Amino acid sequence: MANTTYRELANAVFDKIKDIDFANMDEEVAYQIVINYIRPAVVAFQSSTQDLSDRDDELAQFNFQLHDSTFIILVNYMIIEWLTSNFILTSNALKPRLSTSDFHSLNLYNQLSKATELRNILKSENDQLAIN
Repeated sequence: MANTTYRELANAVFDKIKDIDFANMDEEVAYQIVINYIRPAVVAFQSSTQDLSDRDDELAQFNFQLHDSTFIILVNYMIIEWLTSNFILTSNALKPRLSTSDFHSLNLYNQLSKATELRNILKSENDQLAIN
């Protein structure tokens, strides 16, 4: 069995999120953005039965083949990180800079609440997968 590469994880993330911003980006830049979500995903997945710290960042791979369940859970945590950084933190950063009426008129309030709700649902489902 071959080691699991960061690109394999990134491809699985791209398959799930279908973000137009990534489609319009240089391919290598898009991969680097998504690959940067691996470390927070590993930290979030504390109950893994595999040693997720056993990886080579220079070769951009884990030093073993991830189990299917571990792979899926990591991908899900990477998507949670993407959602948090692109929608939740961005909207929260704008909130203090905009008046309440501007924040609501730009529909950021709805976007923030829906993104937060979606992230919480995904995290809850993923945490349950990790427990199982």
